[in-house]
Amino acid sequence: MDITTMNLVVIALAAIGTLFLLISAVGMLRLPDVLTRMHAAGIAATLGITCLLLATGLHFLAEGQMLRMVALIILFFVTAPIATTTMARAAYRTSRSDQFLLSHDDLAVLSPTAGAEREEEPGAAED
Repeated sequence: MDITTMNLVVIALAAIGTLFLLISAVGMLRLPDVLTRMHAAGIAATLGITCLLLATGLHFLAEGQMLRMVALIILFFVTAPIATTTMARAAYRTSRSDQFLLSHDDLAVLSPTAGAEREEEPGAAED
């Protein structure tokens, strides 16, 4: 691949990555609640960072930076879902229950704040 084609690929990847990050930022500002905002931040930002890191790796291919960029992409793909899941659980536990428009609430059984909304289970000790 000649240098002109490589530069065009780098510019295209950088532009696509920047576009995804812009979409993520607009989603953070425009979406109504914390869970949908986290979805915008998680998905669009992951794609944007991936494209930007690939563009950087291709631009500095002669210096051997592509392996480092691929390692960073793998690290980002491993840590981003864990971070967004942790933030989602924290937001669920600290927010009002009527704030979320959930048709099925899987975390209600696990949430310590949901105990007040549920009826007492038979056999529970009373004070």
